[in-house]
Amino acid sequence: MKKQLLLLAAFACSLMSMTAQPVERPRCFTDEHYREAIATNPEILRTQAELESFTRQFVSQAKVKRSQGGTAPTYIIPVVFHVLHEYGNENISDAQIQDCIDHMNQDFRKLNADTINIVPSFISLAADCQIEFRLATIDPNGNCTNGIERIYTNKTNLANDQSKLNPWPNNKYLNIWTAKTLENTGAAAYSQYPGSTTPTTDGIMSLYTYVGTIGAGGPSGAHTISHEAGHYLNLQHPWGSTNSPGVSCGDDNVQDTPETQGWTSCNLAGSVCNPPIIENVQNFMEYSYCDNMFTYDQRDRMHAALNSPVSGRNNLWTNTNLIATGTLNPSTTVCTPVAEFWATPQSICEGRSVTFKDFSWNGKPTSWNWLFPGGTPATSTDSNPTIVYNTAGIYDVTLFATNSTGTDSMMRTSFIRVNNTAGNTTPFLNSLDLSTDFPGTNGWVNNPDAGTTTWTRITTTGANGTSSCLRMNNYTNTSGQTDEWITPPYDVSNLTGAAFRFYMANAQRNSTSEDLLRVYLSTNCGETWTVKYNKQGATLATAGVIATSFTPTATQWRQESFNLTGFAPRTNVRFKFQNVSDRGNNTYVDEIEIIGTPNNADEIDQVTTGFGLYPNPTSGATNISFKLNSTQRVRIEVRDMAGRTVQQVMDQTLQADLHEVPVTIQTPGIYMIDLVTNGKHHVRRLVVAE
Repeated sequence: MKKQLLLLAAFACSLMSMTAQPVERPRCFTDEHYREAIATNPEILRTQAELESFTRQFVSQAKVKRSQGGTAPTYIIPVVFHVLHEYGNENISDAQIQDCIDHMNQDFRKLNADTINIVPSFISLAADCQIEFRLATIDPNGNCTNGIERIYTNKTNLANDQSKLNPWPNNKYLNIWTAKTLENTGAAAYSQYPGSTTPTTDGIMSLYTYVGTIGAGGPSGAHTISHEAGHYLNLQHPWGSTNSPGVSCGDDNVQDTPETQGWTSCNLAGSVCNPPIIENVQNFMEYSYCDNMFTYDQRDRMHAALNSPVSGRNNLWTNTNLIATGTLNPSTTVCTPVAEFWATPQSICEGRSVTFKDFSWNGKPTSWNWLFPGGTPATSTDSNPTIVYNTAGIYDVTLFATNSTGTDSMMRTSFIRVNNTAGNTTPFLNSLDLSTDFPGTNGWVNNPDAGTTTWTRITTTGANGTSSCLRMNNYTNTSGQTDEWITPPYDVSNLTGAAFRFYMANAQRNSTSEDLLRVYLSTNCGETWTVKYNKQGATLATAGVIATSFTPTATQWRQESFNLTGFAPRTNVRFKFQNVSDRGNNTYVDEIEIIGTPNNADEIDQVTTGFGLYPNPTSGATNISFKLNSTQRVRIEVRDMAGRTVQQVMDQTLQADLHEVPVTIQTPGIYMIDLVTNGKHHVRRLVVAE
């Protein structure tokens, strides 16, 4: 006997246990999440109650019509796929998506080959649901589309409802998003019931590996999206509106699916709730791995959803909408490409090459025209050219993608960064006291998500009593946003026992906040990076949990360090501070330092080297005297006792001769004059008196 009306949870999902082997996984929508959804929007309860009342009447009438030999119409649903990607394998092919659509139509029209495996008890109940899915050929603006939109975004990682970018009108299209990973790592995909969400998040979210059976897909993707489309059309799991099978007996308000506790295995004779009644283990809405059918009453329930105005499902299949979306008689016209490209790597040393790859979509290009200012060659007609950059600088790249219907272009400004290999001298300390300290000469900030917040130098707090530091405002940042500061290059070839140190401070907004800070190292101008520091959440925090926007006190800073073993011979070492926000609380960085023992500092008598300072001590002005025996490149810097460069005096080639270079220092103190010739450091102390 069927139970009374079950209140529907706002989400339903497919577990990864729908693969070829039953594997117990975390559920993707817990009772706690459901309560939060209802508390946020109690209107969900009223809307779903009204939909359930409408559905019962519709199903009852459909049964009468079926008993009288009547037939139901075929419902066509326009579909758009939004592929969320970072140019990896998750940027699935058009063919894989079409394969998914084909499997959906086989499942909903009872054309799937595995119907031959339906057990005798349910052969007569297996239904052709008379529902078809078609990729749109006209987008919301009336333009030609192949029904697939590709969106470059880091929101493809740990995807959730905030990752549902650029939704097309939900009363005209079924929106399906695909992503690299999902926030709930135990889920393969999830959907919402009609009336349980906002129009902008209405639809299906799926892992890219559970879409279709070819390409990055596989056998596990054969029925996953069909399961989610069932939820989209108001079907529950056979045991009810939870994501926890095997817990207790329940039902789904569908007459011809027996009461069950749900299955994550394939016991075709399973009968637990009302023996000897066999349960519908093979139902597409089960979590078993042998699903192959919908029932007639499930079909009628989905038809009810398509005739109800809730969430606009009743508009999807109308002739007017099918014409507007190009799905009544789908066009075979080839669309103009949407030009898009990417490159690996984007940061290189002078004289290195970059490989560009065409990622144009919507219509396949047949010819390409590339522009590479600063590159060799400067133009190309290859689809995936390799270009050499010989001169340091920041360069734009443009692609024109063309086929028989037209041309589209994409220009990425400041896309390729070519770096020289001259590293700053070490030991080194950057206390961020000067505006020029950040991002520093040949350093830069990378804000790939174009967020409104990124690494910023502030002058209101700092470590060790200073008043300046870097801040990453995670308190108001977007969850999942990545921000990076790439430092200038450093020459650590002069150091023994080299190490990298910095001070940082962080607080969690709550005990579950998972803000992440990583520090990377590169010896090839940023082409590749090695992780040297990685802390997250409570491990990163220096001040525990603070609910308000965090500013550290003097005792809430912590010094972190890692050694540079194996990298000390390098003359061009860069570091990258990477913040990945969980919208927890603010992270601060200060007092960035490279330490070690100089292994070639020359402190021998100044008379024999010809390197001297006069006057010394001085009230501010002195002369640097030195003798060259051959033409050499000479660099002279004034450093304070912490190793910071306070003045660059010279960096040029000089002839063999005796040279005198004047220098003035205004602030009293003790300084180091560092003269570098042929990679060798000659250091003299200078006292500037008041």
